[in-house]
Amino acid sequence: MRTFATDGCTMAPDGTVYRRGLWHECCVAHDLRFWGGGTKEERILADKSLKQCVTDKAGVVIANLFFAGVRAGSASPWKIPSKKWGNAWFDLAGYRKLSEIEIQELMTEVMKLDLKEDIRNEYLLELENRLKTKDDEEETM
Repeated sequence: MRTFATDGCTMAPDGTVYRRGLWHECCVAHDLRFWGGGTKEERILADKSLKQCVTDKAGVVIANLFFAGVRAGSASPWKIPSKKWGNAWFDLAGYRKLSEIEIQELMTEVMKLDLKEDIRNEYLLELENRLKTKDDEEETM
């Protein structure tokens, strides 16, 4: 498993001239989701979460710019290896449903990371919900 790393808002400012770092934590949370990866639908949800977070911090105009940027990046054929969706999994990066073991590995690793508590807890809750969804799918089979 590749170690989680974040540079904040990759190739974009983390805030305004007067309020540096204003939406930095939004980008860290997005990087965390990006690192773990998952399905294409989970990627879209990660991008929408970034948009909502930036909207809450800086308004809809800046949020729309960020959303357009991350959506354009998803369509680009050129990817920075450490910035690929699901880059925690090296060569398995890309859109796919994570196994229960992989989700549990992510949860274990996230607990070790130096993150703001709310970012950590929100992502752990998302991962727990993925496990519950897996359990529900197995029960219906």
